[in-house]
Amino acid sequence: MNADPVADRPFQGQLKIAVVDKTSVGTIYGTVKTIARSAREVAAENTDNVVLLCNSGTRRICVEQKGVAVDLDAGDSVLIEQCAPSWIRVEHANCNLLAIQAPRARVAAHLPELNDRFMLRVPGRSTAMALMNAYVSVLLSPLEADAPSALRYASRHIADLIAAAVELADASARQDPDGLRAARVAAIYRELEQHAGEADFSLPALGRRLGITPRYVQRLLSEMGTSFTEEVTRRRLNRARDMLVSPRYRRLNVTDIALECGFSSVSHFHRLFQREFGTTPGALRSVALNRDE
Repeated sequence: MNADPVADRPFQGQLKIAVVDKTSVGTIYGTVKTIARSAREVAAENTDNVVLLCNSGTRRICVEQKGVAVDLDAGDSVLIEQCAPSWIRVEHANCNLLAIQAPRARVAAHLPELNDRFMLRVPGRSTAMALMNAYVSVLLSPLEADAPSALRYASRHIADLIAAAVELADASARQDPDGLRAARVAAIYRELEQHAGEADFSLPALGRRLGITPRYVQRLLSEMGTSFTEEVTRRRLNRARDMLVSPRYRRLNVTDIALECGFSSVSHFHRLFQREFGTTPGALRSVALNRDE
């Protein structure tokens, strides 16, 4: 794990870890901007654990893994995989993070759909998280003489609570009230209208802007009978068509217009354009220019 400290203030940091059987809990506090685990570190550790990351501070943090980013407000959590690189970005460089790690198989025993629960925001207020915080408080405190016998059960209980917490997150995503679901759909379409023409606009970027997972964006669009790719492509093609027939853009050639509309491959643009409009970009422009003369 690599922490990038902020440059304009003295570094402060503290790391506490308690290991019980194959489960561990830890807190990370410090004046850092980012915390990262690289592919090399992942390969060296060679574990198949899952990690529940909880934002114990007051500032928002962003957790990224496998091209997906999730913003966590105070108290929120997210489940990540220890077998893949990850990044944590901290607002105002005030990191206060809780990490709970358990074997994948142990959590999956209580949650067969575990692979669908990664990178979903876990709401901060839940019974499962309250119990988890109580466990962490005990494990990170000086232990009494009878601790070994009591701790035999802790590892299993923590895995149970991880499963319960992320199951609640998935249920929350599925059971949005109609009003909230409609508002999210409207927000998705608003972002599409404003940013579809940007070459770097992507599904993860859209999810990050709205604070929901890319999987959930796709689910909402699927319910509308469409997809992210279809919506972006349609908007880019419509804008390209409008530019090709407009006198305002005569100085731009077809390649310039394709790039301006967010297409990175001109040949791909030509194929999509002809399939959508039944003519080539060049032919459409020629008709428009002849008409205006």
